[in-house]
Amino acid sequence: MKNQSIRLKTTALACGLSSLALAGEPAPAPEPAPAESGSMFDDFNFCDWLSSKPGTVKIPDNPWVQSLVFEGRFHWNAAYVDGEGTNGQDFSETYTDARRFRLGAKIGFLNYFSYKGIVNLVDDERFNGAGLDYGYQDFDESWFTFDMLKAFNLGGLDVLTANYGRVKWHGGLEARTSSNAILTVERSAITNKLHQSARPTGLFFNAVKGKVNALAGIYSSDEATDEFGVDDGNVEGWGGWNDGLIYNAELIYSATDDLRIGWELIYNDAEELGANEDSLLDYKWATTLSAEYAIGNGGVNVEGFYGDNGGSEMHSARNAARRGNFWGFVATPYYWIVPAKLQAVVQYAYAGSEEDQGIRTNSRYVRATNFGGGGNPNIVNSGRGNELHTLYAGVNYLICGDNLKIQVGAEYTSLNTPGRGDGDVEALTWLCGFRTSF
Repeated sequence: MKNQSIRLKTTALACGLSSLALAGEPAPAPEPAPAESGSMFDDFNFCDWLSSKPGTVKIPDNPWVQSLVFEGRFHWNAAYVDGEGTNGQDFSETYTDARRFRLGAKIGFLNYFSYKGIVNLVDDERFNGAGLDYGYQDFDESWFTFDMLKAFNLGGLDVLTANYGRVKWHGGLEARTSSNAILTVERSAITNKLHQSARPTGLFFNAVKGKVNALAGIYSSDEATDEFGVDDGNVEGWGGWNDGLIYNAELIYSATDDLRIGWELIYNDAEELGANEDSLLDYKWATTLSAEYAIGNGGVNVEGFYGDNGGSEMHSARNAARRGNFWGFVATPYYWIVPAKLQAVVQYAYAGSEEDQGIRTNSRYVRATNFGGGGNPNIVNSGRGNELHTLYAGVNYLICGDNLKIQVGAEYTSLNTPGRGDGDVEALTWLCGFRTSF
């Protein structure tokens, strides 16, 4: 594997605020303002403003609308990959990526209801050999919540809600964690296998009692068919109920202030058979068990995965190597070099499978070499194999907490690809991420 280096340059974000002062009629003999009165912005703290949901409107006494909260995020990545593919072929590539740009709001109305709508405003597929498109793309999330606890004055629980609409899919601890707050520039590959950036339409219930948070839901795997069951591409909002169903259950237990344990189960009864059959997920079922433990100035997150890619009902004979069981493990220790400002992070992730192509690397950035690599589209076997090791090390500089931060790191990838060349892909990826949100 060739050794190369790269310098990643980041730019600072400058934000300015202006105000308009309104004055009434002057008094007959006005006194000059004291010189020490200062500016109205003397006590302004940008980071406090950014993290306090600016633009929030609360009118609890209004019978129609009680609150309006705006939110948004912009994430940008840069990466450099240097590696050796199947048959010992060297490859290297540089990427820049408008990773996420989202705006939206949550509105509380009629005392018992709320609606959250977030839209995607960028589609950057340059890492896949396509283009960059700013502007409305689709809804990232679009769902209603009904506060059953408040509406029916139920006792015995702290929270009980019913929710319906297009939601962000989970798939373990990293997937449950907002992209604003993940510890690494990108989530681990085994997490993304379960998560798959899916946005299913479904109904789920959330209940909280003391230290226990439980969630259960049923979702449609139909994201790309119209009301007549005809495939018309990815829908922009809610999907239909023309195909199979996905079931999800989660349980999170906060044992202490420093220890939280999570469990999740996903079952997918969709079948990838027929031109009009959709399956948002390419596996049959999966389960995860995680723990988050804070220790002094640091902590560690660990998670185990096990699942089934499915058999012939999910994968055709041509893709038989993608069937069978899969498993994985992720450990992410971190340490605050400077409390709440500078954080060191290490992550080791492993994924394995029963069949030769049962697991896959992330689409960014090693797998993207398929679209470069000196004209050989199989230089990394499309990122598929039966054993994947990644080791990440980096630092996070939190300018304004998770609302404004810079992440830099390096990740070593080792993928076993049976039957493809010498059976190995190795790469070192240098990463930089800029994150801002409100």
